[in-house]
Amino acid sequence: MRTNRLREQLKESRPLFGVMADIASPRLVEFYGLLGFDWVMIDAEHDGISVESCYNLVTSADATGMASLVRVPENRPEVILPYADTGASAIIAPHVRTPEDAARLVSALRFPPHGTRGVAGSSRAANYGATQSPKDFFHATQNHPVVCALMEDEEAYHHAEGIIGEDGIDIICLGTGDLAASLGHPGEKQIPQVGECVVKAAGIAKRLGKHLNAAAGTPADLEQAARLGARMVMVSNTALVASATRDFLRSAREAFSAPATGA
Repeated sequence: MRTNRLREQLKESRPLFGVMADIASPRLVEFYGLLGFDWVMIDAEHDGISVESCYNLVTSADATGMASLVRVPENRPEVILPYADTGASAIIAPHVRTPEDAARLVSALRFPPHGTRGVAGSSRAANYGATQSPKDFFHATQNHPVVCALMEDEEAYHHAEGIIGEDGIDIICLGTGDLAASLGHPGEKQIPQVGECVVKAAGIAKRLGKHLNAAAGTPADLEQAARLGARMVMVSNTALVASATRDFLRSAREAFSAPATGA
């Protein structure tokens, strides 16, 4: 039986650090796993990652013991199903705006009679049927994907209590970029309204015992995520590469701008 790595990690009393694979390479996913990240976020919404490519990325994460979270393109059962069958540890649905959206997401990831997920006892998520019976797999809810709702619209925060409180929603993801845009301020994540929304959601999540996932690309972002009580914190791999590259080039230019000394 496949063990859900993220569910196991969430049993530990520590923050979980992840990387967003916005350069979608299986080898790069493997590399970040070897460096010690707890989880990887595979973005099929914005990066155009097909289900077939997703299989390779999830497999690379599995190889290093890293959990895999897949953000699907749309919150529709027929879209969610094939990504869930890759064996991903968690599914993130974008633009969860209402409690009904949240309920539809949960249903899409639960097998009948508790949901609408199509049954496949020989999927990769079921270890191809090699390690247990279909019945055992369908009932092993502890190994099924963790359910993550991405709240990234102003409307979502009007329905925060209902979305976060929906039975079956495990993790609340804070999408501050889209939230700022929905408030009429694209590219301005630091506006007060965004901060007020995420603080509200964080408080509800804490009260209802739901985990919080926040992106953090700067030290200030990390401090805010810690204040909010985020259990999961993510950085994009492009941000990491850009930061390291700029640091190297700055140091290199400084070193080579100094007068050369004779032997």
